[in-house]
Amino acid sequence: MDIDQEIENHLNIIAKCAIETERGIALLATIPGSRYPYVYPRDSACASHFLLELSRSEMPASVKAFELLEGLAHFISSVQREDGFWGQRYGIEGEDKGLYKQEDNVAHGASILANYLLACYYRNSEPKDSSFYINQIKRAISFALKNYYRKEIHLFFSTTSLHESAIEKGYSIWVNHSYTRMLNLILHVADVFKLKKYFGRELNFKQGFCNTIHHLFIMDNRYIRRLTPQGIADLRPDATLLSPFYYQCRYHKCERCLVDENQRILENTIEFISSNLLDPELGMLQRYLPFTEDIDTHIHAGNGPWIPYTAILAQYYYRNNRDKDKGDEILTLINQYKTKEGYLPEHISTTERFEEFIRMEWQTGLDTQKEFFPEILLEKLPYDKIVEEIFNMKKSYDSIRKEINDGIVSESESIRFASPLMWSHVECAMALLTKKRESL
Repeated sequence: MDIDQEIENHLNIIAKCAIETERGIALLATIPGSRYPYVYPRDSACASHFLLELSRSEMPASVKAFELLEGLAHFISSVQREDGFWGQRYGIEGEDKGLYKQEDNVAHGASILANYLLACYYRNSEPKDSSFYINQIKRAISFALKNYYRKEIHLFFSTTSLHESAIEKGYSIWVNHSYTRMLNLILHVADVFKLKKYFGRELNFKQGFCNTIHHLFIMDNRYIRRLTPQGIADLRPDATLLSPFYYQCRYHKCERCLVDENQRILENTIEFISSNLLDPELGMLQRYLPFTEDIDTHIHAGNGPWIPYTAILAQYYYRNNRDKDKGDEILTLINQYKTKEGYLPEHISTTERFEEFIRMEWQTGLDTQKEFFPEILLEKLPYDKIVEEIFNMKKSYDSIRKEINDGIVSESESIRFASPLMWSHVECAMALLTKKRESL
């Protein structure tokens, strides 16, 4: 199968997670009825970066990618609050289904709208509701600066973000680099649509912010995953350490936002992640080390490697032709875990780890303690939302249990959690697109 066909196959599965609504296209994290039947601004933003890249290519799939991106932008714009806020996740009717304080979503929502506007520019297409989107982006910056940005230290503070636990509480490398990308995308939008004066006031803080993140997240010649609320460096390995690479902006590179200026730091970090997070049994990257007793460490159906982070690692090796063979090896390994339908899961585990998780965390209530730890929950969260999430958790664990009991998954086989995960297909497709682009 040629690379264009592989990319299109991933796009088709991404499209299976999309639902046409009056609000636009609701791009679910999984297919309807699966583990995550919600629209997550984070996952959608990751998809929007891929859809932008594909839409500006000369591939036949570019038209479908643009249509998805346009519908996605329309939906995401419809769920922004008047004050500029976006939350953790939404139902297909636009209802707020969020559980956690999650401060990076404002950056993700604004990035989706910016990516749509840039796609229109590259395709020489007139944006729909461009002035409305631009105003929403401005509101998003204002909200984030007012509510999340700490002017004294020039960083964005967060409670949870990617991992949806307090393992990231404080000044997270993921959150701060997600805002870096948002800002660079907005600067590019301002350039091409002649809007520098319109965004001038909101972007005055950028220089101090960029100077800070390029210094405070580096220690011992590598990146660190966060500064705690008390300012202590968290040196533990984590997939969020990929974010300086992942969130670089290809279009508007300010002097302080060039990943290549710290190439040695990035290389050291990738080596640190690979050596510490590589699953010793299954290969590929875990998201962090699975210390069960840590209230901030969520296991989810048994620990194992995560497909999206592993595919981002493949992108790293393909980018600038760093190591094409390593990139190929990673994608070959990922493809071994596809279902017969070609679906990729969120993460992989083993039957033994799953049974251990059920025995040690699910049956004891530890898993629900972690999921609904008061420190990470939204204030005045209706209990109905907690019940809905527990139901989805139990449904997914019961499904895995049934597959094991019915012999569908044997003791020697791996279990797949949350298939297909839209984000897994996004990052694998992005890896292939990077490989294609770098080889030209």
